[in-house]
Amino acid sequence: MARRGGNVENIEWSYRTGLPQNAAWKSAKPSLVQIESFGGDFFFGRDDSTKADAIPIDVMSQNKWREDQNRFHLAIGPILLMAQCFAVLPVSGVRSPDSSDLKFTWKSPKILYFIISFTGAIILTVCSIVRVSHSGITATKTTNIVFFGAACITMALFLRLATRWPCLIRFWEKVENEMIIYPTPSTSMQLKTRLALMAGVTITIALVEHVLSIISGYASALECAALRKDTDIVATYFQSQFPQVFDLTPYNWWKGVLVQCLNIISTFSWNFMDLFLMLVSFALASRFRQMNHHLYATRGKAMPDWWWAEARENYNRLANLTRRVDSNISDIVLLSFATNLYFICIQLLNSLKPRHGTSQTLYTSFSFGFLLARTAAVSLYAAAVNDESLRPSPILYSVSTTSYSIEVQRFLTQITTDRIGLTGLNFFAITRGLILTVAGTIVTYELVLVQFNAMQNANSTIVNITEACEVK
Repeated sequence: MARRGGNVENIEWSYRTGLPQNAAWKSAKPSLVQIESFGGDFFFGRDDSTKADAIPIDVMSQNKWREDQNRFHLAIGPILLMAQCFAVLPVSGVRSPDSSDLKFTWKSPKILYFIISFTGAIILTVCSIVRVSHSGITATKTTNIVFFGAACITMALFLRLATRWPCLIRFWEKVENEMIIYPTPSTSMQLKTRLALMAGVTITIALVEHVLSIISGYASALECAALRKDTDIVATYFQSQFPQVFDLTPYNWWKGVLVQCLNIISTFSWNFMDLFLMLVSFALASRFRQMNHHLYATRGKAMPDWWWAEARENYNRLANLTRRVDSNISDIVLLSFATNLYFICIQLLNSLKPRHGTSQTLYTSFSFGFLLARTAAVSLYAAAVNDESLRPSPILYSVSTTSYSIEVQRFLTQITTDRIGLTGLNFFAITRGLILTVAGTIVTYELVLVQFNAMQNANSTIVNITEACEVK
């Protein structure tokens, strides 16, 4: 079979010496047969002259398994299945090995479950608004409105994303198939394992926080029951934890259980929103990191024009994938930063108040620390997409004069002028500098909240048992 640009030996010689043997080699791309004949060493910077041309079947199977473990659809599938237990992202086929099985349909039990949960969250939001309108607005009392209102919006946004998820994942998988030429280093942890580890740690900490919340609420209920001289601790717990419901309707145990379930679903949706952004950001950044790994392997070597053209095309595929993802989740990004900013300010405001009891102090401290860590993690993981998209520039700047070409120039121009990364509905781009901006914003709004709360406390002179028993 005829080969363009010389035989395999000439190709290998050109690569290992860093100099093109002839002009044809510099401009002509070798065939797939040439590339496979020496295992892709030209592309990936491997220098193994003793390796046989034939690839053992067991090695091919291991590479296939490794690539499957790094496919985003397969990696995030188990996590999405867990999320659907809490009425989030009702899509069918998330555990299927083939993305073509993904589909969204309105005639599904998952949609019915979503409608029930969404309706419950709306009712709790309305009850919170009615309570505030009757008892007066304070910074603390608006927390329930924001919390359950944000849960409603989160569910609605994930439902909207569910309608687009099959097309998005198929496009993502198409990019992964086109980038199969960049294999993942065998020494690195696979994407599926990393995402599972991230999800496991985040959900575990969120579970601990919720358990501490229940313990703190139960301790407050004991104190409240003693003030009321009430022997029904469970009723006191539900009435003090959810006054927006039981100030408007009489207490029943089934109502308490139902409201507690809706509270758990709302809490999970809030935590999962941040977790989802971390997982998507990490998966995107890992693909950029995968390409950068092989670009850096060519440092100091003379690469042909077609090699740079192919590298730029792969970079452009990742840039298009990032834009596609951002167009689908940018509203979730905006909601995540808005709610986290609000609750950080509220938690800081509450930290200025005296705390009674070890359980309440432990819960408040743990919850605030987890909120800060989660917000920082979302910011850093999302900013890593932008960081990794800029990493090829040092390699391009270091290309020698003899190897510099129009393809290198086009590649460098795209990196330096094209902003790649996630945004909050295009209101802001997530970069590392955004963290300092958010910190400054928190300080500004905290001062406003402290003054607002001081005026509200000055106007409130009556403290009764009911107010003393209210936790939220």
